[in-house]
Amino acid sequence: MKTTTMPWFETLTDSVHALGAAAGEAQHAHQGAALNLAHSDLDRVRLVDGGIQLPHWSPDMPYQPHVHTIALINGHHRNHAHLLYRLHHQSAQAYAYGTTWAIRQVLTGNQPPLVQLTRTAQGFYMLPSEAYPSTEGFEGLKGWSGRPDFDRALTEMERREAAAEYAAGPYTEDEPFDDDGEYIADHEASAMHDASIVAEGLPDAMYAYGQQAERALRFALLEPRRQHTRS
Repeated sequence: MKTTTMPWFETLTDSVHALGAAAGEAQHAHQGAALNLAHSDLDRVRLVDGGIQLPHWSPDMPYQPHVHTIALINGHHRNHAHLLYRLHHQSAQAYAYGTTWAIRQVLTGNQPPLVQLTRTAQGFYMLPSEAYPSTEGFEGLKGWSGRPDFDRALTEMERREAAAEYAAGPYTEDEPFDDDGEYIADHEASAMHDASIVAEGLPDAMYAYGQQAERALRFALLEPRRQHTRS
């Protein structure tokens, strides 16, 4: 029986699609975790103040089972949502930048059968320099009808990446000082807070960009597919 080997552009397409599927699952899981967290918010739940007496528990402040249980549930959901946010971020980042890498490889005439990325022992992706998108790197997409949507998605991703970088800054809530040991000014703290809110949407923006980049890859692969058909 003759074995048919899939051409490189088919396996590359599958490779990118798998990154997108993983990012979509992570996004969906994080959205569910965020919804559960919202439902257990102590400020939104109608708490029953009734208490019970427990051994070694102060009779002046009875144990409140409903209050304590909701607090435990909220803490669990908060930790879960945080972990899934990180997974969403990592998966969306791999999708966005892995697809960018694939586009660049195809536009420069290479024929990679799979997206090539590196992961640390902790599971974080390490991105090669050619995976970072720039307008100059996509000149081969001229004539593609989806280019305006692609450019808008790229601009939005870059806006949120810049916000994330600014929000991280040299400061933290525990170390609100600059390199000279001076406190951060109020207006700077406000700007960093605003930037952190914008940055929260970065995983969603990376996923949206990845979807547009996957469409761009299909366009970039049209000519290699034609050449393969003619050969």
